Amino acid sequence: MGSLHLSLFTSPAKRRTMSQKGKYTIGLGIEDPPHLQPGSRVEIKPRGFGYRGAWFSAIIIKRDTPIYSNHFVVKFTDLYLDKNTGTRPLKKMSIVFIRPQPSPQRPRKFKIGDNADAYHMNGWWEGVIVVELQDDNYVFLFHSEYQWPKCLVFGVSQLRLHRTWFGGYWMPPALESELDVEEVQREEEPTKITMEMEELSEGALVEVANDEDGFNRAWFAAIIVKPVGNNRYMIQYDTVQTEDNTGLGKEMDIVQIRPRPPDIPVPDQFEMLDQVEALYKGGWWKGVIINVLSEDSKYQVYLATHEEMEFKHSNLRLHQDWVHGKWTKPSPVI
Repeated sequence: MGSLHLSLFTSPAKRRTMSQKGKYTIGLGIEDPPHLQPGSRVEIKPRGFGYRGAWFSAIIIKRDTPIYSNHFVVKFTDLYLDKNTGTRPLKKMSIVFIRPQPSPQRPRKFKIGDNADAYHMNGWWEGVIVVELQDDNYVFLFHSEYQWPKCLVFGVSQLRLHRTWFGGYWMPPALESELDVEEVQREEEPTKITMEMEELSEGALVEVANDEDGFNRAWFAAIIVKPVGNNRYMIQYDTVQTEDNTGLGKEMDIVQIRPRPPDIPVPDQFEMLDQVEALYKGGWWKGVIINVLSEDSKYQVYLATHEEMEFKHSNLRLHQDWVHGKWTKPSPVI
């Protein structure tokens, strides 16, 4: 009892130690839960403008100092790429905005009114199912006031039932029948995809993202020159030229590289609210058809840069997403 009594009057900083296994212990032998241990994969809800309402994947690096603070040093896997160093800087996040990475679940049927999360722009966005369509597609209404357009169509593979992490438990809890029987395989899937990308040979035709904030508003045609290690490649642009008219070369992270998308013919014309990509300044920029002009097959497009511009039919293509190593169907706007 004596040692216990003395420990209660020891300063908090002295009571906080590191266990032999490297886990932080707080107070009287109490340690951080498993999902907050260094190296654990978690989901974090950033507070920055443009990210509110979405959960993004990250890795716990360590508890912030002082040890008794409620902040952790983390590294996001899909956000905040520093274009100068090619690395992702460490961020300090409050424990309030950190939760475990949910276990993979089987694809499920949704009904109107179900609270769900949709995989969009490298994160899981909270919202609600408002319309059930054919072929396991659903109209999803975003909760975030910063997301535009407010509604998109998602396939069942891009949706999951929304759950809240509260008091160390998921609410509602996941039933055993909902969990994916191939959970281990799916957890290893990103590694498999990474390996496939690492095996890109010299001369492979790809597209590379124009920005480093995770939103990938535009994609530029490029060629793989050579791998340089640490999941990075030297690429050469097809459409961006230097002063001597040669393709500009640049070192890129693997998350900014994708295969060139398959062509989806649109023989007649695009329709209002089609999600498209517009050829502009040498790259394909995300946008939405907001007006079909009668003359010369032209369209007014609202770009992800919040600009409105006119484009010819020949300078547009349907938008596609490269998700978990597969091309997904364009998501029509409602």
